[in-house]
Amino acid sequence: MIQRRKDYSKREPTKDSHKIYVICEGKGTEPDYFAFFEGLSSNLQVITIPPQTGTDPLKLMELSKDRLTGEDRLYTINYLYGDTVWFVIDTDTWEAEGKIAPLREFCHEQNQHITDKLDEVKAYDAWNVAQSNPSFEVWLYYHIYDSKPKDEEVEKAKSFKEYVNNKISGGFNFQVHPVFLENAILHSEYHFSRDEAGLIEKFATEMHLLGSEILRFTKQELDKLKNKIG
Repeated sequence: MIQRRKDYSKREPTKDSHKIYVICEGKGTEPDYFAFFEGLSSNLQVITIPPQTGTDPLKLMELSKDRLTGEDRLYTINYLYGDTVWFVIDTDTWEAEGKIAPLREFCHEQNQHITDKLDEVKAYDAWNVAQSNPSFEVWLYYHIYDSKPKDEEVEKAKSFKEYVNNKISGGFNFQVHPVFLENAILHSEYHFSRDEAGLIEKFATEMHLLGSEILRFTKQELDKLKNKIG
């Protein structure tokens, strides 16, 4: 198996590199996953912003205002270079509590304001939501498997995270398995669905949308890494 940190040195980003800001619920799993892609290509920066005071979508929305749009912001979104912001969230109880719809509306409003502020920038979806049902681990699962999880198997586990760790021999390896990003995109997109109310169905995730953006800048490097797998 490949050991990416040994076989592939980090690349310093270029001045005009594309930036993806990931605002996520988890302080471990999600940052560990996205760290694989940081430095993989000099044309891409993946900057993870973990939660500070809470993980619900509305608190993540406030965090984005503080880090990305406030007067004392830590980061600058360059719309001229097509930078994007992604809220990576679980369904959890947030849907029932009405906390996801306001986040999506916030992203819509932010996208509308881009051309209002900058005439030279063509309209695009800079602010986005990547929701997984029930959790981010659905996305990890699709790196390895091309079929939907079976309810009867998931029910035997204490959580979906435990199910994925049991399903993948040795658990998800954040130093190796992200190399199968292209497979995850195909599997996730194929099984993506919404119900009649427009809600994301069980074992579906929007992460293929964010994954496709990352793949645009890292495909060549990922292909090289896959060739090293014995």
